[in-house]
Amino acid sequence: MRCKKFTIIFLGLLILSIILIGCSNDKEAVDGDSKNEIPTLKVGYIFTNHQTPLMVAAKKGEEFKENGVYLKEIAERQKYALIENDKTLANIELVVTKSGSETMTMMGQGHIDMGLASSAACITAIDKGTKIKILNPVHTEGIGLVTSKESSINDWDDFKKAAQESDSPIKVGYHSPTSAPVILFEAALSDSNLTGTYDPDNMDADILFVDLKGTNNLIPALTSNQVDAWVGPSPYPELSVTEGVGKIVLDMKHLPPEGKWHDFPCCVTSATEAVIEKNPEVVEAFSKLLTSAADYSEKHKDEAAKITSDFTGVSEEAAKMATIKYTTDPSKIWVENVGLIFEALKKANKLSDDFVDRDYESIKEEIYDFSFVNKALGK
Repeated sequence: MRCKKFTIIFLGLLILSIILIGCSNDKEAVDGDSKNEIPTLKVGYIFTNHQTPLMVAAKKGEEFKENGVYLKEIAERQKYALIENDKTLANIELVVTKSGSETMTMMGQGHIDMGLASSAACITAIDKGTKIKILNPVHTEGIGLVTSKESSINDWDDFKKAAQESDSPIKVGYHSPTSAPVILFEAALSDSNLTGTYDPDNMDADILFVDLKGTNNLIPALTSNQVDAWVGPSPYPELSVTEGVGKIVLDMKHLPPEGKWHDFPCCVTSATEAVIEKNPEVVEAFSKLLTSAADYSEKHKDEAAKITSDFTGVSEEAAKMATIKYTTDPSKIWVENVGLIFEALKKANKLSDDFVDRDYESIKEEIYDFSFVNKALGK
C-alpha cells in the first residue's frame, strides 16, 4: 500500500516537473522572440520621379544584393524585407502619400516612420515640433513652370511681362503649401520684383497662388482653366507636354538670377527620432540602400524612367524627359541651398514656432543627421 502511494506521488511529481519545464521553455521561447523580433517600418513616398531611387530599390530587389543591402519583395509595391549581409533587419511597408505636408502629418501622428518629402515640408514640420531628422537628399532639381499649350508665354521674360501688365493677378497653382516648387517660385518672384498673394480678394498682387491639393490635380487645373500656370515636380511638367495639355515655360533651375537655383534641394529622406534611437542599424542600412539606388538611377536614366513609369503609371516618355540629378550626398552647396529654402520659408511667414526668430546656422543640428549617409558614402 505504501509502495503504491509512493508510486502515485512520484508519478504526480514527475508530471508536474514536466509541465513546469515545458512552461519554462515556452517562456524562454517567447522572450527570445521578443528580443529577436524584426521591426516593421512604414516608409512614405509620393508618386513622383523625384523619389525614383526608392522605386528602383524596390524593383531591382535582390539585384542589389552585391551592394550589401537590398529589398526582398513580399507584396509588390507594398511590403519588403530589408536585408543586409543575408540578415533580415526590418520589414518595410511602403505608403503612398499625396504630398510632403501629408507625409509630415502622418509622421507626426506616428503612422509613418520614415518618409521621402521636400526639405521645405520637413523644416516646417520640425518648426512645429515634429520629432524628425533629415537624413539625406534623394535628388536635386526637377521642377518646372508650366502653362497651357495655347499660352503666349514661352519664357520667364514673357511670364514677368504678362504678370506686370495683367489687370488681375495671374493664377499660379501648386500641389502643397510646403513644397519646394512653390517655395522656390516665391523666392524668385521676390528677386524679380513681382508680388504674390494667397488672398483671392487681393487684386493688387501680380500673382495669386492657388492650392491644388495634390500633384494629381496639376494637369486637370490647366484643362479646366482653374489656373493660368502651375509650378510642380517632375514628371508632371513633362507629362503635361506628352498629354498635349501644357508646355514647360521654364526649368526652374534657370530662374533668375541664373545660377542661384542650380542643385536646388527638393526631396529628402527623413526619419522619426524614435526610429533613429530604437533602430539605428535599420536606418543606416536603409540609407546605404538609397545611396546605391540613387547612384544606379543617375547612371541608368532610361531604365530608372521605365521603373518609375511601371511603378506610378506615368508615361515612360514623360519620365525620360525629366532633368533630375539623383544623389544622396549632402554636399556643401546642397546644404547652403537648403538655407535658401529656410530663408524663403521665413520670408513667406511659413515658420511660426521654434524657428521663426532663428537663423539657419543655429538650426542645422536640430534638422540634420548625416551620420548614416556619410557612412554609406564612406565620408
